[in-house]
Amino acid sequence: MNKPRKLSVYERNQLLKYSLKESDLFSKGNLPVEYLTGFVNFAGLELRVDQNVLIPRVETEELVELIVGLIKKNNRPVKYLEVGTGSGAISLAVLAAVKNLRNLPINKFIMTDISEKALLLAKQNLQAHFTSTVASHVSFIQSDLLKKVTPQSFEVIVANLPYIPSGEMFKLDSSVKDFEPHIALEGGETGFELIAVFLQQILEGDYLASEGQIFLEVHESHTLKFITKFYQQFLNHFKIQEFKDQFLRQRFLLLTLL
Repeated sequence: MNKPRKLSVYERNQLLKYSLKESDLFSKGNLPVEYLTGFVNFAGLELRVDQNVLIPRVETEELVELIVGLIKKNNRPVKYLEVGTGSGAISLAVLAAVKNLRNLPINKFIMTDISEKALLLAKQNLQAHFTSTVASHVSFIQSDLLKKVTPQSFEVIVANLPYIPSGEMFKLDSSVKDFEPHIALEGGETGFELIAVFLQQILEGDYLASEGQIFLEVHESHTLKFITKFYQQFLNHFKIQEFKDQFLRQRFLLLTLL
């Protein structure tokens, strides 16, 4: 017999915020509260989510901080690309952080996803939080990685692609493996397979500007040591830095061309 679900303070607050009862969530098994309310707060933005996209995690806000830091440091317009945008959380948080800077430092801002339904959600989130003037700088492309993105040099490339190793999917909490889209979670045998294809596409299509940077969220096993052992070829092209998240787990990679 399953143990009754215990709600966290966060879950209770979310239910109250959207005028829902605890029984509304109890009746849905281990459904994440964000899928019940239809919203999640990410980096200060109230974003729509549904079961066609992952629920953005608090750790990913740290990736946003890294990206925004680079854009502010460059202090010049950049071409920006995010692959696998989902709800649009990362890119919209970046846009919110830079939109009030003098002269919007974006001259091209592209968000892609393989899922048409995810892109529709990302567009709704864009329209909900930004003026038409700011939104006019953003374009969406439905694409399997970079297949439909015209080769060009971007100063900022961002991707939070599926990175859970296939053999670890069963270990995920029920609220994740039973409700969030597996297409956005499972990344192959080591979890790095799709990321490797993506990086190879960048090199072959010359997508990264000479002083550009690639920001990746990855599995905690995807360290520089891991890449040296299994994907040595990328060290011939990129300088790779690794960053831990607030929980001291390996979480982000920052790549620049050699």
